[in-house]
Amino acid sequence: MSDQPQPVLLDSNAYFRLARSIQPLLHGSFGTAPRYTLNVLADLDDEYRISPRLKNKFEWVRDPEFVQDRQGKRYEIPHKKRQDVDSAFSFLAAYAGEQKLNVSRVDLKALAVGVLTGIPVVTDDVNMQRVAEANAIECWNTIKLLKLMVTASHIDMDKVTEILEYLDHENDLPMPKDKLRREFREYFGVNCPI
Repeated sequence: MSDQPQPVLLDSNAYFRLARSIQPLLHGSFGTAPRYTLNVLADLDDEYRISPRLKNKFEWVRDPEFVQDRQGKRYEIPHKKRQDVDSAFSFLAAYAGEQKLNVSRVDLKALAVGVLTGIPVVTDDVNMQRVAEANAIECWNTIKLLKLMVTASHIDMDKVTEILEYLDHENDLPMPKDKLRREFREYFGVNCPI
């Protein structure tokens, strides 16, 4: 059995929703049997750099502590798998196009990495989830990730409440509130705090 933590890949929205509240978000690992380590693709920074909307909404992403956290936890695709990732990306992009599912390039690449490596991808994007489900890619939502972090004592319930209140205030909940309340009760066994 490997002593290495299980990588978990965050899509851009999961990263933007959590990084400001859990600092540093990507540094270190959490849990036991298995231990998890959160990662992003380097493409997240490329997507941010070319998007005026993201730069305006998430100006804090450029702050040195966040840049440093991301640089240390970029998931590097092994050289020998890059061609396979490119092929999987093309297949998933074609599937998303045929199904009229709007999924960004960086998020399709995360799914391509997930399908080839078995690494779970955290996303609340319904279109990404549909592509993942159709292609047997392990996909978690933010609520499941928060539950794993609480179970591992990486964060506590007060932090979960703080995150959800912040996202509600920002009008950026990971899913509609009725679904969020159902998911929260399913994972945590208690009523959602918002």
